Amino acid sequence: MNVRSPQTPWRRSLSRGFRQRNPLVLVAAAALALIALLAFESFLVDGGLTTVSQGRLLRIANDDYLHIAYQVAELRSHPPSVPTIYLFGGSGAMESFVSQRSLTAAVRRDSGETVDVVSLAAHQQSFAQNLVIVDNLPRGPAVLLVGLAPSRFTTSPAADARLLSGRPLLLRSPRLELLSGKLFGKHPPFGGVLPGIFDYVGAYLRARAADGVMWGDRIGYAHHYYPAGAKGASPLAKRLNVDSVLTRDRTLYAQYGDYNFTVLRDLIRLARERGYLVAFYDQPLNASAAGPDWAGVVPDYRARAEALARHSGAVYLHVERGVHLNDADFADLYHLLSSGRAKWQPELARQLAGLARKLAARKAAGGSLR
Repeated sequence: MNVRSPQTPWRRSLSRGFRQRNPLVLVAAAALALIALLAFESFLVDGGLTTVSQGRLLRIANDDYLHIAYQVAELRSHPPSVPTIYLFGGSGAMESFVSQRSLTAAVRRDSGETVDVVSLAAHQQSFAQNLVIVDNLPRGPAVLLVGLAPSRFTTSPAADARLLSGRPLLLRSPRLELLSGKLFGKHPPFGGVLPGIFDYVGAYLRARAADGVMWGDRIGYAHHYYPAGAKGASPLAKRLNVDSVLTRDRTLYAQYGDYNFTVLRDLIRLARERGYLVAFYDQPLNASAAGPDWAGVVPDYRARAEALARHSGAVYLHVERGVHLNDADFADLYHLLSSGRAKWQPELARQLAGLARKLAARKAAGGSLR
């Protein structure tokens, strides 16, 4: 004799709901599921990430994009109490200073001002990603320090359009959505950043399984791809790679350079509306191996960036003029090793000190940074 276990009323209702074939009921269930997903999306992009420690959310140690989304959520929850220099750029920018803490200390020492430096750089970071990040930053006296390099002008509109879906950054930008027609020729997707959230969850499960790290366990974020003690490619290997790198950068710059300058102008416009000061700087390049003009790309983008800076009131720093780097300081053509960072950071701090004093003066005067 089979004895059926008793069911509570809510379980019986739930069971009947799953067996329901009425189209109106199914439509209502789908609508409720969509509402729940959109609420979950809003929770994440509006600071919900910080309810869990970053280490439990990282897919891999070098999960730059999750790290940035998490940092932005923290900045929104706890805005800086002092003037701030936000550093942007690709992996070349990440490898150009020893640490955020030591760079902040050096800028404070050189300027005599209380200022913070916050790195929001990431590998293969585009100017559109910078715009998305800036659109989510808290108000307050700040400098946007935007790194320039040949590779930063090679991103395609199609690659940046993925940002509208939260790929690869789990951030939503109303400004990028507003510009999507001009930049990408398309409207923002209805689902917002939900596709990016689904991508993140899938990548998280795969990466944790591949590395043998349990879901939810903490892992540490690696701020460098080439940490202290790391060795770079041999001089011969670097030179064997020069032709392919220069050919790629020259081709993609010719194809997408105008688009990326358009985004850079939009970024400056957004910064001015928010009262931020904008400063450009050139990320380190291994001129010893590849030559100083980078197949003509470097002088071209520098001339255009200098003209843009003059027109917009941005500052153009030239850290490279005060630092002597050689081939041994680079891991490859773009990334400094620890010996190179030890040379680059003091000059970077010295030049940032001038911006820190300007921030302090404007804050004391209660004026705008425009």
